[in-house]
Amino acid sequence: KKGNIGNPNDAQAESEYVEALKREKEARLKRNQEEFGADGESNRLRFEGYRQGIYCRIRIDGIPAEFVNSFDPTMPLVIGGLTPQETERGLIRCRFKKHRWHKKILKCNDPLVFSIGWRRFQSIPVFSTEDQNG
Repeated sequence: KKGNIGNPNDAQAESEYVEALKREKEARLKRNQEEFGADGESNRLRFEGYRQGIYCRIRIDGIPAEFVNSFDPTMPLVIGGLTPQETERGLIRCRFKKHRWHKKILKCNDPLVFSIGWRRFQSIPVFSTEDQNG
């Protein structure tokens, strides 16, 4: 109904909603001030890490000149890393099932591509069998 668009009750309800959001934001800022003290944002970053939407500067040493020459600032640069546990050699117990389309038998020196979450990496696993009878 076009007649209700300029209704003063709608404007009043909207202003009450905006005021409620402002009060909620002020209460949250007050709680953060009490929790993190005068240092505020620096303490918060130390305990929580960088939140989504915060800009940070990353310094990377040893960048090749080809990257600098071909870098396009209009395209996003996705940066990822590995945790210390992921850089070490690890042991995983798992079971493989043969897919009906894959005709070859997997061997120890065959490289495999693993997709775990959003990470994808290649490795050369060492296979072993477990004898159920002893």
